[in-house]
Amino acid sequence: MSGGSRAGGPDRTPGTGAAADRTGGARWPSVADFAVPGALACAQLFGTWLLTTGVDRPLGHGQWTAVAVSVIGSCLALIWRRVAPVPVLAAAVLLNGAGLLAVQSTETLVAGLSDGVALYSVAVQRGRRVAMAGCLATFTVAFAVALPVEQTASDLALNEALNVLYYIVVTALGQLRREHRERRDRLAERLAGADRERSAAAGSERERLARDLHDVAGHHLSAVVVHSGAVARRSDPELTAAALSAAAETGRDVLKALSRLVDVMGTESEDGELDAMLPALCQGLIRVGVPVSLVVEGAPSASRGPLLATLRRARALRGAAEEPRASGLRPEVGTAAYRIVQESLTNALRYAPGASVAVEVRHLPDAVEVAVVNEAPSEGGSVPALGTGRGIAGMRGRAKALGGTLAAGPDESGGWSVRAVLPTSPAAPAGTRRGPGWPEVLDAAVVVFCAILPPLLAFLPPDPALGGWSADGSVLVVIALVARAVPLWWRRRAPYLTLGALILIDVGWALTAGARSVGLLGVLVLGCTAEMIAVYSVAGHARPGRPTWPAPFAATLPWAVAWTVLLVTAPDARPGPWTIPFGLAGGVLFGALVLLPFWAWGRTVTGRGQRWETTARETVATRTGEAVQAERHRVALGLSGTVLEHTARLVRIAEAGAAGTPQDAREALDGVVEQARAALIDMRALLDALDEE
Repeated sequence: MSGGSRAGGPDRTPGTGAAADRTGGARWPSVADFAVPGALACAQLFGTWLLTTGVDRPLGHGQWTAVAVSVIGSCLALIWRRVAPVPVLAAAVLLNGAGLLAVQSTETLVAGLSDGVALYSVAVQRGRRVAMAGCLATFTVAFAVALPVEQTASDLALNEALNVLYYIVVTALGQLRREHRERRDRLAERLAGADRERSAAAGSERERLARDLHDVAGHHLSAVVVHSGAVARRSDPELTAAALSAAAETGRDVLKALSRLVDVMGTESEDGELDAMLPALCQGLIRVGVPVSLVVEGAPSASRGPLLATLRRARALRGAAEEPRASGLRPEVGTAAYRIVQESLTNALRYAPGASVAVEVRHLPDAVEVAVVNEAPSEGGSVPALGTGRGIAGMRGRAKALGGTLAAGPDESGGWSVRAVLPTSPAAPAGTRRGPGWPEVLDAAVVVFCAILPPLLAFLPPDPALGGWSADGSVLVVIALVARAVPLWWRRRAPYLTLGALILIDVGWALTAGARSVGLLGVLVLGCTAEMIAVYSVAGHARPGRPTWPAPFAATLPWAVAWTVLLVTAPDARPGPWTIPFGLAGGVLFGALVLLPFWAWGRTVTGRGQRWETTARETVATRTGEAVQAERHRVALGLSGTVLEHTARLVRIAEAGAAGTPQDAREALDGVVEQARAALIDMRALLDALDEE
């Protein structure tokens, strides 16, 4: 039996480590390139010897010569699999085919291993079209060689069905490895350029803050200095009183606007979770009299559907500190959503003072929807079309970087709305193909393999596990076995649910069908690869922070039940008081020994790679967010200690002068000019410090 009947394609072929990830490196094989071919040649020759020893028709000297030439030749070609993968694949396929034709027996390890490694290397080193062409060519040669070698049609059908799945799985795993390598390279480049991103983000934030400060305070304070200074040079009590009144009103407006900016800029949550940061952000606006409502719907997890979502409402944010802590969003998604809300609230303060603002966040199964809607300004009319538009462009850029969308503009009521949709899954890189990809191909191959293998072994002659069954009974068994494999389609998106479904199905099968027929119990054992794949998927694809170690032990339950049923219902069984405990313990022990390696495999290979990618993305997002927030805190502290203090004094002096004698008013006017100038000097010094950086 060749190809898929003897070996399966692993997620990572030995020897495809860091050296394999650099296709443009040395043109000559390294020491590591010799390890896999040497080990593979020894395994094929020793395995062939074990398979052909003691059989009725052992291999002759000529056949052994053909085996040695085929195996050693194809393994020697594998030394150059990273340098010239396509020629190596051609050499391996042709040598394996010639060896199989010379031996005239599929009960060897002549074919199916070295050509699988060569095909995997082609899929890793080359693109989609070349990989698919290599897969088709490899299977075509294997099928053509098997036609004169296979003895019966049933053997040919079983062997080639497994070969199809085998080569598809190997190709898919190689392409997934290629995509994984490219994704890691992009993340590594982003990590290397994290300082540049941090500097760029800080510079952009400094520019925006400087523009906001100038728009909010610079013009008004300059007007106070010019107008009050001009009136102070004249001895007109009415003009002095009017100037003091205007200065006090302007100072209060500036003080209120700057206080709002400080509250917005200085807000940040320590735990970094979106649903914990938003109440604190909105509370800062409520403290300065802005009516804000916050609605958070659903749970921040792509794996929870609407039926499991919880609705948490905080009108006017009373008791927002008691909101439950949300978790589960990717760091960059939470950061983008928070910044979009923050920027939208800042714009509402600038362009729609006094208008109520509604913030709504909805956690959907595959996205986060953010909406910030403010009514028309309290004095009436529509929201003024002011500003440079950089804030909206920045928000739209954040959403686009995650593969999402953002729309901003006036609404029918005369207010302004910002609506964003941010996907919770990583965005596909630019230029990648949308729709089903290699992960779906691999999942489909896994489902098909686990669906067809037990029925083929159960009913395919010459040695069917369920011989003599009626047509109706056979159809029912085949339907049940095929349906049993369907949950594996969701093994990446919901690995624990997939494993749980398989456990329930197999336990029910063992207690019902298995208790009636030892043959049906044996068919269940033939499908044990489904539990192995499910345990591997839990270890590699479970949500971060969720423990995976219970998976291999939970998956032993069907093994324990099946072993116990076999001991109790066997024709020559004599159940005793210790039969059931012994059966359960034996099944758990044997199942754990089989399943634990698959759990460790998934944890080490797939899980480690995903953890690295998550950490890399979080590092980049955290560094950028820290740079932006550092600028906000610095400006907020600068305003609190200087500009706000002088503006507050300006207001107090103007109010006191307006309430006093004409002499007090004239002296107060001089104090107003002095404090306005001091506030302007401090603000410009702060702006100059921002410009210098």
